[in-house]
Amino acid sequence: MLSAVFVQIFTVGDAVAQTRDDTVLLDPITVTGTGPASASGQPFFVQQQRFLRRPGAEAVVSVADQNTGKKADLGDVLVRTPGVFMSDNGNFISIRGSDISTDGSRNGRGIRAFIDGFPLGRTEAGFTNPLIDLLATDYIELYRGGNSLRYGAIATGGAMNFVSKTGRAVPGQAIGVMGGSFGTLQTQFETGGSKDNLDWYLQGNVFKTDGYRQHTHEGNYRFSGNVGWRPSEDVDSRTFFAMGRTDRDLAEPIPLSQLRQNRRIAPANSYLFNERLNFTYQRIANRTTIRRGDTNYEFGAHFLNTALDHLPSPFAGIIDYKWQEGGLSGRVEHKTDLAGLPTEFVGGVRVGYTSGAFDRYRHANAGTTKARQIYDWSFSSWLVESYGEAAVEVLPKVRVFTGLQGVFTTRTLRDDYRGGAVAALGPTSPGGPQPGRVAGLLNYDRSYQAANPKIGLNWEYRPDHFLFANVSRSFEVPGGADLSNVLEAQGRTGIALPPVQPQSAWTWEAGIRGGWERFKYDITAYHMRLRNEILTRCASEIAAACTTTIAFNADRTVHNGLEIGLKTIPFVDLLQPDDRVFANLVWNFSDFRFDNDRRFGNNRLPVIPRHTLFGEVGYEHPLGYYASVNLRHQSARLSTFDGSGGPAFLIPAYSLLGAKIGWRSPDKMWSFYIEGRNLTNVAYVSEFSATPSVPVTQQGPALVRSTSPQVRPGEGRAIYAGMTVRF
Repeated sequence: MLSAVFVQIFTVGDAVAQTRDDTVLLDPITVTGTGPASASGQPFFVQQQRFLRRPGAEAVVSVADQNTGKKADLGDVLVRTPGVFMSDNGNFISIRGSDISTDGSRNGRGIRAFIDGFPLGRTEAGFTNPLIDLLATDYIELYRGGNSLRYGAIATGGAMNFVSKTGRAVPGQAIGVMGGSFGTLQTQFETGGSKDNLDWYLQGNVFKTDGYRQHTHEGNYRFSGNVGWRPSEDVDSRTFFAMGRTDRDLAEPIPLSQLRQNRRIAPANSYLFNERLNFTYQRIANRTTIRRGDTNYEFGAHFLNTALDHLPSPFAGIIDYKWQEGGLSGRVEHKTDLAGLPTEFVGGVRVGYTSGAFDRYRHANAGTTKARQIYDWSFSSWLVESYGEAAVEVLPKVRVFTGLQGVFTTRTLRDDYRGGAVAALGPTSPGGPQPGRVAGLLNYDRSYQAANPKIGLNWEYRPDHFLFANVSRSFEVPGGADLSNVLEAQGRTGIALPPVQPQSAWTWEAGIRGGWERFKYDITAYHMRLRNEILTRCASEIAAACTTTIAFNADRTVHNGLEIGLKTIPFVDLLQPDDRVFANLVWNFSDFRFDNDRRFGNNRLPVIPRHTLFGEVGYEHPLGYYASVNLRHQSARLSTFDGSGGPAFLIPAYSLLGAKIGWRSPDKMWSFYIEGRNLTNVAYVSEFSATPSVPVTQQGPALVRSTSPQVRPGEGRAIYAGMTVRF
């Protein structure tokens, strides 16, 4: 029921409340409950209480016990979380302006993602969206900005950690099914349990959709699980494993000027050769925790194997990438007194290595067969992260946090191609467009290092009400694609291009959060000053169409923002005893600008809207029935760095209306819902890539007819329904 969800997000049971001041930092969690209601909620409650007492914009978002509804992507789960911007399909995610200059092809630049504390993707490329399996996730730890010393060593936007379900958290079996518009169907089966010192959890799910637009069919097939072993009260060991496959048809963007009439159309290049992407992965990891009095030791190891086929793309050909990643980690936590003051220390190190074989080919037989190989790259990257943090309760309910984060990482590319120069072929050539390459080899060997300090304060000025503030430094390194794309463009054009430098930022942050039984609030303001922010632009800006993008550094930029989340139950016992009316609001205000840039002055940065809003009002009956309506709004967005292009290059604002009805049994064994999205069928832009400027030769009265930014339309009116049965 929604009342259970509301209470679960903002209150704790007596057992958790009695220990909420015992732990400040992020200790490992051991689930001891024996049923879905108690066990699934307890680690979420404990982690939430820790986050409330920390000095930054951190949140814990329940997935397993969140309100029933469509949960096919991150956008479905994080829509009620302040500070996060996402496209409607969850492919593009940004926190505080990360990845601001392009869409999801850059693998979540500026955000580090982890699953159970292990990296969720390559060491040098943010995170990999297809590795996320929300149906196997209990809850998500979300760190906005430079708040996570443990997870965010090379991320300016923030970090996420997906915590898996376990057999002790969700014992028993469950079957779930969801389906609806555009041929969407999702099914899942899960089973979990425990016996003596062992517990286990297994699940598999399938997601398929025909897609709203032409040529956007997608299929996801995932299997995962974990086995826990507790040989004694002081030792916990858990092994995680997963495998999956994603098959996705790729539709090219369309001009903004054609949004209303052609939003379901895929341009000819999309299906000329059946352009598509296939991704497979296998993952295994182990985490072992040993407790010795006031000290905890944690050891971890993981290995990830992946393969990606991108078939064939105009001007890129067939892409065949394979990469593996492995790593080791260690962590120690200690509680003590420092000059008579309660103190906690935590420190750790994580070492990761990525090795990849990145090959590209021309295509034959209408794109179904690899032809001549034109790129033969071997890539590797080391990442060594270390961190230490101390929390001291200097006064009752007043805690000071200080920490330091160190990072060393490498980027090495070896080009083994020896075939000489290959000329690119245009769309009118036999067999369609074909990529080319220069004869010169594209090699690089770079290393980067940084130290990032942080200091913060958290004051519980009255029970369950908190003030916090912090200052932190963050550091972000260019990805392997950033470096190789610049070298490739430089060799092709003969124009010297500046190398891409790492970006750094100082962030000042302050906020207030907490609340009463029927009103909860989470309000954060931040000011971030960035140097060398990594943006992207067309390799040849004078061209009317952009076929290749490259990374570049802005001089200085400023990201200011306000993140507000409110949850309330304004009315109870309205129509009968124990019923209630609930309301939720999330508002993000984003003011991102260049700071006296030599080229762009003080212009606003594009892509992220100045205002994003999610509002929801609903009614819940004590028997478990509920109904709600919601509104999602985004203000207009710029598509150029310098603001050129006029109204034709302004991405319009939009508002989407949604509604949901459903029922969840009091014992949580049965649930059912029907959900409607974009009920007024608004035509809107979901994703697009920004460009620095519109050339003067393309501006004027004929601009709308001659050129327009390329965009990916959002979904039209959609209806989904789902049911879950536990037994």
